[in-house]
Amino acid sequence: MSNNARSPLPGDRAAHPQTPRQPSKCVVVTVSDPRGLHLRSGRDVVRIASRFQARITAANLSRNSGAVDLKSILQLMQLQARQGHSLRLAAFGPDADAAIEALCSLF
Repeated sequence: MSNNARSPLPGDRAAHPQTPRQPSKCVVVTVSDPRGLHLRSGRDVVRIASRFQARITAANLSRNSGAVDLKSILQLMQLQARQGHSLRLAAFGPDADAAIEALCSLF
């Protein structure tokens, strides 16, 4: 009988680095477009977010939604963000400040 399972050793680390608990950069923006955050404007958000290494999330504070990945158009549309809604943008990673600055210009 072969035992391929390996018990974790005290110094073992996960293969994937852990995302920091606190974002490197976090801001609240208000959706200004009268049509809200629709597919066309959402496409621009995803394009900009995808240029950065940072993990970037958004949560719709007006709808009390959970955070979604801004590099995914499908997740972005789940925010159902309308004009006047407040979104919390958070970025984790080496270029978080630049990512948030670039995204804020879209709102």
